[in-house]
Amino acid sequence: MKCSNIHDDLIFYLDRELSDERMEAVQKHLDECADCRNFLELLKQQMQLINAEKHPEVSPYFFTRLSARMDMTPEFKVQRSSWRSIAQPAFFTVLLLAGISGGLYIGNRAYTPKKNTNASVNPLMIDDFSAEPIETFLLDEL
Repeated sequence: MKCSNIHDDLIFYLDRELSDERMEAVQKHLDECADCRNFLELLKQQMQLINAEKHPEVSPYFFTRLSARMDMTPEFKVQRSSWRSIAQPAFFTVLLLAGISGGLYIGNRAYTPKKNTNASVNPLMIDDFSAEPIETFLLDEL
């Protein structure tokens, strides 16, 4: 057997998840190959390390300290002076009203029509559709 085939099966070999004949073939190869035995030992060490990390040892006082911290009431108090709690909303209200009135003033000045004193007579509107219907324009092109 090739060592690469054995390396693929070594984790299953450690977990005893291979068939009986495959287990015997892997064991026979391990008896003959020192490199694969070393690789198996390395895998065992890594698996032990992984298992140790899966189940870390918890301090016995951890939950006691955690529950004590959760039961504590926070000591946070926001101290605001009374003039500041009134002045800040009033300032922003005045600022908002100034912005709205400024916008209305600028908007009215932009759309106020200017009176033209020179032209007192309305210009004549020419009705182009009655002078030349669209059908005659299309027929001339043909």
